[in-house]
Amino acid sequence: MTSPDTSTINFGAALLVIFTLLVIDSIGRAQAQPVKPFYEGKTIQILVAAGPGATTDISARLVGRFIGKHVPGNPNVLVQNVPGAGGVVAANQVYNLTKPDGLTFLAVTRSNYLDQMVGKPEVKFDFRKFSWVGSFNKSPMMVACRSDTPYQSISAMRSAKTPPRFGQAGTGSISFVFANLISKVFDIKIKNVLGYGSGREIDLGMERGEADCRATSDITVIRSPWNRWVKENWVTFVLQQGPEKSRLLPPVPTVIELAPAEGAPFVSLMNVMLAYTEFDRPYAAPPAVPKERLQILRDSFERMLKDPEFGAEAKKQLDWDGATFLSGEELRKKIEATVTQPPDVIKRVKEVLAEP
Repeated sequence: MTSPDTSTINFGAALLVIFTLLVIDSIGRAQAQPVKPFYEGKTIQILVAAGPGATTDISARLVGRFIGKHVPGNPNVLVQNVPGAGGVVAANQVYNLTKPDGLTFLAVTRSNYLDQMVGKPEVKFDFRKFSWVGSFNKSPMMVACRSDTPYQSISAMRSAKTPPRFGQAGTGSISFVFANLISKVFDIKIKNVLGYGSGREIDLGMERGEADCRATSDITVIRSPWNRWVKENWVTFVLQQGPEKSRLLPPVPTVIELAPAEGAPFVSLMNVMLAYTEFDRPYAAPPAVPKERLQILRDSFERMLKDPEFGAEAKKQLDWDGATFLSGEELRKKIEATVTQPPDVIKRVKEVLAEP
């Protein structure tokens, strides 16, 4: 019987050792490589539930400039307007058609939860199930009318022979909600002129004489044409939401200051119907975004809010105080508590939102 050649055995063993070392080295190198961030090389799309020039659009484009800087991997960011039906079109699209991969989120029309509460057939979303990213700023509501109209006070509106015309984007818009709420509180007849595509279009409608009054956020006054209107006394401020008075408006009474006793049941609805003024600039991704990706977006959003450059721009463009914001989880809880209401409250909300 022939004995094995020991030199052959030694050579084979050496090859095995070398191969094993190479495999170990390869595994070690692979483990040492940093994990590539999910968002690296990708593009985030921000959809805007309003037309160009509205404060929602201004906010979204500001976020679009800064958010990519704070997302790990520094993705590109694109902003696209999807106006229609007071924000419902965009909300339906994101809720039902957008892939929940964390690459798309929406600058939401903050009052759209009311459309859901009253059961509007065009609503195809549950506001509570969006993947909420966060919100910043507070923005209480006010009413202003052209100074060449007779509607210079609540009492003048009540006694007018012709109801004041309020320009509106849709029945789910913020301005529609507030205008109808005050019409119930003060027993005033108003006429909603519907169909405008954006806040800027409503402004143009007022300049053309198609609308007499505008219900909108106090922040509106810092942008064109409102800054000019204020300077020229082209508009008169009639009412503000309260209870705290806005630092952006001239002295003007609040709803609570003027509300008659018989309007108290509707005043009590303000916490539900105007809850959105606490989350002025809300952002949401589709339902079922993976938890880890949603958390990345939430953390990145908060880092963006702490960016001094972002804060300076937000102060200039949106009068943000740099302090008021809700985290994604805080926003989710706020919306859950606001939308989930007993039948009697829902009934009264429907009364407010019904066309006069």
